[in-house]
Parts: sequence; C-alpha cells; structure tokens
Amino acid sequence: MGETILDLFQYKLYNLHAMFVRTKTFKNKNGTTRTYLYIVDGRRVNGKVRQRIIANLGRLEKLQEGDLDRIIEGLMKYSKRKWIEVDEQSDEAKG
Repeated sequence: MGETILDLFQYKLYNLHAMFVRTKTFKNKNGTTRTYLYIVDGRRVNGKVRQRIIANLGRLEKLQEGDLDRIIEGLMKYSKRKWIEVDEQSDEAKG
C-alpha cells in the first residue's frame, strides 16, 4: 500500500474522481456545537453509497479565520479551470 492521504487526494483530484466537501457537526456536553470540514470520496459499494474521508481539514470556525482561504489558494494552483478572486469591497459596491 504505502500511500499517504496526500497521495490519494492528489490522485483523485487528477483523475476527476467524485469528491466533495462535507461538514459534520458534533454536540458538546454543555450544549454548544463544533463543526468540522472534511474532503470526502463517495462511491457505490454493492449498490449502496459509501463515503470515505480523505482529509479532515479541521474545525470550520478556525478555518474561517483565514486558513481556509490559504488551503483554497493552494489548491487553485493545480486546477485546470481559471478561478477569479472576488474582492469583498467590489461585492458590497454592487449590492
């Protein structure tokens, strides 16, 4: 075997395999919640959909503080599509 999660992730992205981002929310004992962001591979096994977590990106709240943008920017380098960065100020001016 010898494959790392990064190897699997890069292979799947290169081959345009069905992957998506999923959130999962957990409830703490005190009633608060925490939400995690995952990259998931979905496939059919014996006629049933099975999801395999490829990567746990971490807590959504923490990622939204700036790490998520850094991850997305890093992935954009490998995309065959051209992505346009939208400036928040220009969005507000349009609205």
